[in-house]
Amino acid sequence: MIDSGVDDVTRRWTLRLVAALAAGSAVLGGCSEPQEASDTLPPATAAPSTTEGLPPLGPPDLPMPDAARTQDAAGAEAFVRYYIDLINRTSTVMDAAPLREFSNGCADCDRIAANTESSAGANRDYEGGEITITALTAPLITDKRAEMAIRVNQAPLVVVGADGSVLSEEGSPAYTGIPGTAAATWDPTQATWTMATLAFG
Repeated sequence: MIDSGVDDVTRRWTLRLVAALAAGSAVLGGCSEPQEASDTLPPATAAPSTTEGLPPLGPPDLPMPDAARTQDAAGAEAFVRYYIDLINRTSTVMDAAPLREFSNGCADCDRIAANTESSAGANRDYEGGEITITALTAPLITDKRAEMAIRVNQAPLVVVGADGSVLSEEGSPAYTGIPGTAAATWDPTQATWTMATLAFG
Protein backbone atom coordinates (compact mmCIF):
# COMPACT_ATOMS: atom_id res chain seq x y z
CA MET A 1 0.00 0.00 0.00
CA ILE A 2 1.28 3.44 -0.86
CA ASP A 3 1.72 6.18 1.71
CA SER A 4 -0.91 8.73 2.67
CA GLY A 5 0.58 11.44 0.48
CA VAL A 6 0.04 9.34 -2.59
CA ASP A 7 -3.35 8.15 -1.29
CA ASP A 8 -4.47 11.76 -1.58
CA VAL A 9 -3.13 11.79 -5.10
CA THR A 10 -5.01 8.71 -6.15
CA ARG A 11 -8.35 10.36 -5.44
CA ARG A 12 -7.46 12.90 -8.11
CA TRP A 13 -6.43 10.26 -10.61
CA THR A 14 -10.07 9.52 -11.40
CA LEU A 15 -9.65 11.82 -14.42
CA ARG A 16 -6.94 9.68 -15.85
CA LEU A 17 -6.16 6.44 -14.09
CA VAL A 18 -8.29 4.81 -11.47
CA ALA A 19 -10.97 5.82 -8.99
CA ALA A 20 -10.24 4.80 -5.41
CA LEU A 21 -6.95 3.13 -6.27
CA ALA A 22 -5.90 2.92 -2.65
CA ALA A 23 -9.00 0.92 -1.79
CA GLY A 24 -6.89 -1.97 -2.26
CA SER A 25 -6.07 -4.28 -5.07
CA ALA A 26 -3.79 -7.08 -4.03
CA VAL A 27 -0.37 -6.61 -5.52
CA LEU A 28 1.31 -9.58 -7.11
CA GLY A 29 4.18 -11.09 -5.18
CA GLY A 30 7.37 -9.19 -5.78
CA CYS A 31 5.70 -5.86 -6.52
CA SER A 32 6.71 -4.17 -3.29
CA GLU A 33 9.94 -3.02 -4.89
CA PRO A 34 10.49 -1.85 -8.46
CA GLN A 35 11.42 -4.69 -10.77
CA GLU A 36 12.70 -4.63 -14.26
CA ALA A 37 11.05 -6.92 -16.77
CA SER A 38 12.87 -10.18 -17.17
CA ASP A 39 15.24 -10.51 -20.09
CA THR A 40 13.84 -13.94 -20.76
CA LEU A 41 10.11 -14.43 -20.97
CA PRO A 42 8.36 -17.69 -20.09
CA PRO A 43 7.54 -19.94 -23.03
CA ALA A 44 4.21 -19.57 -24.74
CA THR A 45 1.50 -21.65 -23.14
CA ALA A 46 -0.67 -21.82 -26.20
CA ALA A 47 -1.71 -20.83 -29.55
CA PRO A 48 -1.11 -18.68 -32.50
CA SER A 49 2.43 -17.61 -33.23
CA THR A 50 1.44 -15.55 -36.26
CA THR A 51 -0.92 -12.65 -36.80
CA GLU A 52 -0.93 -12.91 -40.56
CA GLY A 53 -4.38 -12.31 -42.01
CA LEU A 54 -5.96 -11.04 -38.78
CA PRO A 55 -8.33 -8.07 -39.13
CA PRO A 56 -6.93 -4.86 -37.60
CA LEU A 57 -7.99 -3.80 -34.12
CA GLY A 58 -7.89 -0.45 -32.36
CA PRO A 59 -8.36 3.08 -33.67
CA PRO A 60 -6.86 3.90 -37.09
CA ASP A 61 -4.45 6.42 -35.54
CA LEU A 62 -3.21 3.87 -32.99
CA PRO A 63 -3.83 0.33 -34.25
CA MET A 64 -2.98 -2.62 -32.06
CA PRO A 65 0.49 -3.91 -32.92
CA ASP A 66 0.89 -7.48 -34.12
CA ALA A 67 3.16 -8.12 -31.13
CA ALA A 68 0.14 -7.71 -28.81
CA ARG A 69 -1.90 -10.38 -30.59
CA THR A 70 -0.06 -13.55 -29.68
CA GLN A 71 -1.23 -15.81 -26.86
CA ASP A 72 2.02 -15.86 -24.95
CA ALA A 73 3.89 -13.83 -22.36
CA ALA A 74 5.40 -11.46 -24.90
CA GLY A 75 1.97 -10.80 -26.39
CA ALA A 76 0.43 -10.12 -22.97
CA GLU A 77 3.17 -7.64 -22.09
CA ALA A 78 2.84 -5.90 -25.46
CA PHE A 79 -0.91 -5.65 -24.95
CA VAL A 80 -0.61 -4.01 -21.51
CA ARG A 81 1.84 -1.49 -22.96
CA TYR A 82 -0.60 -0.85 -25.82
CA TYR A 83 -3.50 -0.30 -23.43
CA ILE A 84 -1.47 2.32 -21.54
CA ASP A 85 -0.81 3.96 -24.93
CA LEU A 86 -4.59 4.08 -25.49
CA ILE A 87 -5.03 5.84 -22.13
CA ASN A 88 -2.29 8.31 -23.10
CA ARG A 89 -4.07 8.88 -26.41
CA THR A 90 -6.85 10.67 -24.54
CA SER A 91 -4.45 13.58 -24.08
CA THR A 92 -4.93 14.35 -27.77
CA VAL A 93 -8.11 12.47 -28.73
CA MET A 94 -10.95 12.45 -26.19
CA ASP A 95 -12.09 9.03 -27.34
CA ALA A 96 -12.83 6.34 -24.76
CA ALA A 97 -14.23 3.76 -27.19
CA PRO A 98 -10.97 1.77 -27.50
CA LEU A 99 -10.63 1.66 -23.71
CA ARG A 100 -14.05 0.02 -23.50
CA GLU A 101 -13.45 -2.21 -26.52
CA PHE A 102 -10.46 -3.90 -24.87
CA SER A 103 -11.84 -3.97 -21.32
CA ASN A 104 -13.10 -7.33 -20.13
CA GLY A 105 -14.81 -6.52 -16.86
CA CYS A 106 -11.97 -4.18 -15.84
CA ALA A 107 -13.78 -1.83 -13.47
CA ASP A 108 -10.98 0.72 -13.28
CA CYS A 109 -10.56 0.72 -17.06
CA ASP A 110 -14.27 1.44 -17.39
CA ARG A 111 -13.96 4.29 -14.86
CA ILE A 112 -11.17 5.83 -16.92
CA ALA A 113 -13.39 5.56 -20.00
CA ALA A 114 -16.36 7.08 -18.17
CA ASN A 115 -14.27 10.00 -16.92
CA THR A 116 -12.98 10.63 -20.44
CA GLU A 117 -16.52 10.53 -21.85
CA SER A 118 -17.78 12.88 -19.14
CA SER A 119 -14.99 15.37 -19.82
CA ALA A 120 -15.54 15.14 -23.58
CA GLY A 121 -19.27 15.76 -23.06
CA ALA A 122 -18.42 18.90 -21.10
CA ASN A 123 -16.05 20.04 -23.89
CA ARG A 124 -13.04 19.65 -21.65
CA ASP A 125 -9.63 18.58 -22.89
CA TYR A 126 -6.69 16.86 -21.25
CA GLU A 127 -3.15 18.14 -21.66
CA GLY A 128 -0.23 16.05 -20.46
CA GLY A 129 -0.78 13.38 -17.85
CA GLU A 130 1.06 10.76 -19.89
CA ILE A 131 1.70 7.50 -18.09
CA THR A 132 5.12 5.90 -18.45
CA ILE A 133 5.74 2.29 -17.49
CA THR A 134 8.98 2.14 -15.54
CA ALA A 135 8.86 -1.54 -14.56
CA LEU A 136 6.86 -4.53 -15.67
CA THR A 137 7.45 -8.06 -14.42
CA ALA A 138 7.42 -11.04 -16.74
CA PRO A 139 3.78 -12.12 -17.10
CA LEU A 140 2.59 -15.15 -15.18
CA ILE A 141 0.45 -17.15 -17.62
CA THR A 142 -2.31 -19.41 -16.33
CA ASP A 143 -4.57 -20.89 -18.98
CA LYS A 144 -5.98 -17.81 -20.79
CA ARG A 145 -4.97 -15.26 -18.15
CA ALA A 146 -1.75 -13.28 -17.79
CA GLU A 147 -0.86 -11.40 -14.58
CA MET A 148 2.00 -9.01 -13.99
CA ALA A 149 3.19 -6.35 -11.57
CA ILE A 150 3.59 -2.86 -12.97
CA ARG A 151 5.07 0.43 -11.84
CA VAL A 152 4.37 3.77 -13.52
CA ASN A 153 5.11 7.48 -13.49
CA GLN A 154 2.55 10.08 -14.49
CA ALA A 155 3.37 13.48 -15.98
CA PRO A 156 1.49 16.57 -14.77
CA LEU A 157 -2.10 16.63 -16.00
CA VAL A 158 -3.90 19.83 -17.01
CA VAL A 159 -7.65 19.90 -17.66
CA VAL A 160 -8.85 22.70 -19.93
CA GLY A 161 -12.47 23.84 -19.80
CA ALA A 162 -14.78 24.63 -22.70
CA ASP A 163 -13.82 28.31 -22.50
CA GLY A 164 -10.11 27.51 -22.72
CA SER A 165 -9.41 28.17 -19.05
CA VAL A 166 -7.31 25.77 -16.97
CA LEU A 167 -9.39 23.97 -14.35
CA SER A 168 -6.78 23.88 -11.62
CA GLU A 169 -8.97 21.84 -9.27
CA GLU A 170 -9.28 19.07 -11.86
CA GLY A 171 -5.62 18.53 -12.78
CA SER A 172 -2.81 16.83 -10.96
CA PRO A 173 0.96 17.23 -10.56
CA ALA A 174 3.50 14.61 -11.57
CA TYR A 175 3.79 11.37 -9.62
CA THR A 176 6.46 8.72 -9.71
CA GLY A 177 6.89 5.10 -8.71
CA ILE A 178 3.21 4.15 -8.41
CA PRO A 179 2.98 0.34 -8.04
CA GLY A 180 0.11 -1.73 -9.33
CA THR A 181 -1.10 -4.86 -11.07
CA ALA A 182 -2.31 -5.69 -14.53
CA ALA A 183 -4.13 -8.80 -15.69
CA ALA A 184 -5.20 -9.65 -19.22
CA THR A 185 -7.40 -12.43 -20.57
CA TRP A 186 -7.13 -13.99 -24.01
CA ASP A 187 -10.07 -13.54 -26.41
CA PRO A 188 -9.75 -16.26 -29.06
CA THR A 189 -12.58 -14.84 -31.18
CA GLN A 190 -10.57 -11.71 -31.99
CA ALA A 191 -7.12 -13.13 -31.32
CA THR A 192 -6.31 -10.45 -28.78
CA TRP A 193 -5.76 -9.95 -25.09
CA THR A 194 -8.30 -7.89 -23.16
CA MET A 195 -7.75 -6.01 -19.93
CA ALA A 196 -9.27 -7.72 -16.88
CA THR A 197 -7.51 -5.67 -14.18
CA LEU A 198 -5.53 -2.45 -14.13
CA ALA A 199 -5.13 -1.22 -10.58
CA PHE A 200 -2.68 0.98 -8.72
CA GLY A 201 -2.34 1.43 -5.01
